[in-house]
Amino acid sequence: MKKIIVGLILVIFTGIIFWIRINPPLEYGTIAGNSEYTSVVIGLGNKGFNDIQITKVYVNNGETPSEVKMQINHPDKGFIVTDDFSSSEAATYDFFSLLDAKIERGTIIGEIYERQDKKQVKEDDKIYGLTILNEQPIYKATIQYRYLGMPYKFEVNVK
Repeated sequence: MKKIIVGLILVIFTGIIFWIRINPPLEYGTIAGNSEYTSVVIGLGNKGFNDIQITKVYVNNGETPSEVKMQINHPDKGFIVTDDFSSSEAATYDFFSLLDAKIERGTIIGEIYERQDKKQVKEDDKIYGLTILNEQPIYKATIQYRYLGMPYKFEVNVK
């Protein structure tokens, strides 16, 4: 009897892990960049039930970008595309290092846009914009992150 219960628990646990792996929680929406695409913002959301921690970002063919930060703003404020985080325009936006920024659960991009269209955005709603600066034009971003202790990799074609 105990073997059956243990076996059943293992099957259920394996099924849950498999389901989580084939349904990654990170999603993207907005992609914006400067004219040269050396500065790019990728709007990210989390459709999972736990926070996401971005661990590394690579561009193009696995190159390390010049600088990466996360914008966390209210949806009505939006994002800024900047190539200088210390500019007076960028100073009015909230930028965080990847270590200090987790994408909160339930920040589903489509739902936030829908509330925004209906003018029903909540005061505590947040949007997350991965801001990548690079000396060469960015055509692809590879985002590595952790969710429920498991590593994931997500690629976004920028242009």
